[in-house]
Amino acid sequence: MVQSVLARHLAPRRAITLNPTSMKRILVLVAAILLVPVYANAHAGLVSSNPAANTEITAMPSQISLTFTEDLMILGEKDVSSISLHLMDGPEVTLTDVKVNGATLSANLPEAEYQSGVYEVDYKIVSADGHKVSDSFTFSLNAPTLLIAPAPDKDGAGVFPLPIVGAISIVIGVGGFFALRARKR
Repeated sequence: MVQSVLARHLAPRRAITLNPTSMKRILVLVAAILLVPVYANAHAGLVSSNPAANTEITAMPSQISLTFTEDLMILGEKDVSSISLHLMDGPEVTLTDVKVNGATLSANLPEAEYQSGVYEVDYKIVSADGHKVSDSFTFSLNAPTLLIAPAPDKDGAGVFPLPIVGAISIVIGVGGFFALRARKR
């Protein structure tokens, strides 16, 4: 019995060959996975703002506007995206007429005497594809802006990007194919 097992184990094995059609299918599958756009599952990002992030301005604008890489979601009369403004370590500024227009979120500031200092704009948005993003930036009114490194985003911690998942799936699939094929012989 041991000799027959040993004989089968040491017997020459046939090489695994793929016919041209199978090889073409595998190459097309690999190319399709690798050519999937990386940005396909990306979240909406801030493209521009008025006032711009980390800048010093001499007069408070009458409107704050934020423009993103994707259109923002609108659900009838319900506010899904929000924006707020406050003086660092100070009171919140009441914003009016908060609205979404395509990829732009804007709000009006009331006419008032604003204190000099660093202001923080906080926003929470939902892009048209349903991804939620929240972040903030600062600007200063008649005062130098403090450059503060943003806190790392913890929402995406531990998530594998789509191309990596696709590559792992291909390796497992091709490995399983060859293992089953070798087993049948």
